[in-house]
Amino acid sequence: MEIPKDVLKLLNEQFYNELHAAHIYFGMSAFFKRSPYVGFAKWMELQAKEEIEHAMKIYNFLCERDAPFATSEIAKPKKDVYDSPLDAFKTAYEHEKLVTSQITRIFELANERKDYATADLMNWFINEQVEEEHNTLQFVKALEFAGGDKNLLIGVDQWAGKRAE
Repeated sequence: MEIPKDVLKLLNEQFYNELHAAHIYFGMSAFFKRSPYVGFAKWMELQAKEEIEHAMKIYNFLCERDAPFATSEIAKPKKDVYDSPLDAFKTAYEHEKLVTSQITRIFELANERKDYATADLMNWFINEQVEEEHNTLQFVKALEFAGGDKNLLIGVDQWAGKRAE
């Protein structure tokens, strides 16, 4: 079955949305690499790599369905510098909520167009977004709790650094 044109357009856009997310996380990682927060730097770098994997999942799906792949630009992140680890993780959490809305839009349209293969792929992404939002929100909450306490901040940073590859 051919992917409906409007669904295909959104899938191609989502490929670049995932790369944009990776771009954001690489920028955050680089920001943290210039700070004492090496755990946050590692977490963000691993998240960037995961976003690239998400883009590749869409790319491979398009190729498997013999669908046209549309090249596009990757938008520059809005920020390169953050006021604090909390600012970075709030930014990450807000971005994950945006990605959830993008994925949900594709899922709904695919179902409407009876493109169940795409809907199934997007269902995987919806479940992944539950995890993505949860993880970033947990860091927001922990960093809000830590406030300006440097010992607690270092503890949260160490927690972030324990993320497995």
